[in-house]
Amino acid sequence: MTEETRAQPEVRFAPWPPQKPRPTSEIVARLLDGRTFAIDEVRLLAARLKAAVPGRKGFCVGVVSATAGEGKSSLCLGLASVLAGEPGRKTLIIELDTRRPSLENALGLPRMAGLAEWLGNPGDSVPVRRVHPPGFALLAAGLDPLRRPEILATPRMTGLLAAARAEFEYVLIDCPPVLPVADAILIQDGLDGFAFVVRARHSPRETVVRAASRLKPEKVLGTVFNDESHILPSYYNYGDRYYGGRA
Repeated sequence: MTEETRAQPEVRFAPWPPQKPRPTSEIVARLLDGRTFAIDEVRLLAARLKAAVPGRKGFCVGVVSATAGEGKSSLCLGLASVLAGEPGRKTLIIELDTRRPSLENALGLPRMAGLAEWLGNPGDSVPVRRVHPPGFALLAAGLDPLRRPEILATPRMTGLLAAARAEFEYVLIDCPPVLPVADAILIQDGLDGFAFVVRARHSPRETVVRAASRLKPEKVLGTVFNDESHILPSYYNYGDRYYGGRA
């Protein structure tokens, strides 16, 4: 253990004050509802992701995309809803995108201090909230962008991920897009892997390939093809489709 690692204070999670979500979009409302065709597809994806990292204590997976607008944050919320529904399985979302946070707005929750503030204030408890229903915990991005994004590559962030694994059965990281910023790349060694979200008719193939090449090949657990309503048109009345790749 290095001096820097020993110097890090113990990571403590604050009590989980429950807050009821008020989704601001139909898609998020359906994903949190748990009784739609959409959530059945997300359940299948969750099962495949768990199968890709069997026997791990503290399953920790990032949800990532090449560019903005691929639907990764909505999918992250859907996965958290499914995983939190398993009896006795505590689930946490960590919103890593401090530059363009979206989860609080999608859930209709008030903004509050989150990851950015905790990373800058050693000793503070991690400010998580319980989103109920469906019952997952949320560590939002925070009120301000990280002043030094390189802090994501320090023992401070490594310690958070390790503590999250110990406290929660499932940890999902809503990562920023890969091409604009390096945040997901900086934390990839602390994750079991990534679900890589690709939206139909959104990013050119070359863009997706270039983004995926920035991640370690063994960390890409599978590809999630999103918003393709032409595969089984009669099934979709809202235009979203999720399904797993290698995961």
